[in-house]
Amino acid sequence: MADGPVDAPASGHRRRWPLRVTSAAVLVILGGAVVASSVITLNVIRHQERLILQERTGEAAAVLSNAFASVQDSLQLLGSIAGSGPGNRHLFVSSARSVLTGPGQGLLVTTQRGASMRVIAAAGAAPAVGQAIPGAQAQLGRRALSTAGMVSGLVQQGTRRWLDFALGGSAGPGTVVWWEAPLSQAIAIAPSPGSPWGYLDIALYLSPRPDPSALIVATTKHLPLAGVQYPFRVGHDTWLLVTASTFPLVGSLVKDTPWIILVMGGLAVALTVTVVEAQGRRRDYAAAQVREKTASLQTALAELQTAQAQLVRQEKLAAVGQLASTVGHELRNPLAVITNALYLLEVAAGENDMMRRHLATAKRETSAATLIVSDLLDYSAGREPMLAPVQVADLITEALSVVPPPAGVQVAGHGDPDLSVTADRDQLRQALLNLITNGYEAMPDGGSLTVSATSAGGSAHITVTDTGLGMSDETCQNIFTPFFTSKARGIGLGLAVTKRVVEAHGGTITVTSTPSAGSSFTITVPAAVMASVPQ
Repeated sequence: MADGPVDAPASGHRRRWPLRVTSAAVLVILGGAVVASSVITLNVIRHQERLILQERTGEAAAVLSNAFASVQDSLQLLGSIAGSGPGNRHLFVSSARSVLTGPGQGLLVTTQRGASMRVIAAAGAAPAVGQAIPGAQAQLGRRALSTAGMVSGLVQQGTRRWLDFALGGSAGPGTVVWWEAPLSQAIAIAPSPGSPWGYLDIALYLSPRPDPSALIVATTKHLPLAGVQYPFRVGHDTWLLVTASTFPLVGSLVKDTPWIILVMGGLAVALTVTVVEAQGRRRDYAAAQVREKTASLQTALAELQTAQAQLVRQEKLAAVGQLASTVGHELRNPLAVITNALYLLEVAAGENDMMRRHLATAKRETSAATLIVSDLLDYSAGREPMLAPVQVADLITEALSVVPPPAGVQVAGHGDPDLSVTADRDQLRQALLNLITNGYEAMPDGGSLTVSATSAGGSAHITVTDTGLGMSDETCQNIFTPFFTSKARGIGLGLAVTKRVVEAHGGTITVTSTPSAGSSFTITVPAAVMASVPQ
């Protein structure tokens, strides 16, 4: 399956892509599936992580809410003790001391006297009895008197900050019971390792939003936290708890699952693509081998058929040659007798023009029959050439003198007088005679015939050119085939004999022709060592 993408650049070479189309498709599909699985798993794990964090934050907020609810209960109880009578103030102090859990904390009861609030009972680090509380704290107290339930707030006194809880009316009309605790300037505290939420970063705000000025306590300096925000009620007010996990709540292995899927899936995809690519290339190689073997087999079959046809043809030609040899020998002597008889009759005819005209016709036809017999004998003989130096210019002159041109044909022959070849003179002359005779026959209405000889590259080139009828391409391709002829007379052996003679001398013969413009035959044979023509 040759579906690999290829590109054909200007150089003509086909560029091979690293992957086939099938392998690339498998890579894209499986790779996309692995990446999608990893992303989906990552989103699921993040969702689970957030759900667990929300659950843990809700638990922490519930604990804080319960703790502050106990503060409200304690303030309600202490207010009841303080408001039961002036003689129970010492009971309030003793009860308050059991509630205080840390240094710097204080419990007090105030009552509103005019525009100020004064302390009527105190315990711990609270202001002394009879002392007026500061304006910011007094404002919180007035809010507590107008609110049903405990209120809370941050009070700034100089460089110190206090977290105050106030419950109005619990010790009587116009009274406020207070619990206050100092806040350290270093708000970041380390989480307790034993705490259920020791794995969380926590920021607690005395406001419904993460306001830095309302921050009460945090377990980290990296604020604001990008985590879960959980608002909860403390008395009448809404506080905000913000948390973020310090390590994966779903577990380290689960947290790394998307990357494990990505790595293992990538390895599986790479292995699959490698196998698919290897199988595809192996199949292409096998298909290429099959095509190559098939082409070789078809070529061999074609060569075998050609050789078989050639063998059959050679056998037929051999049989025809044997027949031609027999017929030629049987006809040569009768033709010679007829020729002699015609000569004697021509002598005896005297001045009888009619007789001499009929005798000329008989001689011409006898000469044609003699030429056919000569072609048959020459083709069937096929003897090896007897090589000797031959002057090409003399050979051309001799051949033109043997076959004089018909009426209306102009003949020109020229060649290098120093050009010689090593050849069988009789065979090479016969080849030239055949070409010259064919040239004459191709010009029934007259024309010109040129025979020339040149040397080039160690070879002699003898060219016979006529201005006759010319030939078609199909005729040019078959003209040297034995018994092929386009003439009304003849058996088609002249050029076949000429080709055999030239090839026996180690040469070649070529033809160029244009219909209605003429033909040109060129014989190329190895040239002999140059020698000067004898003077």
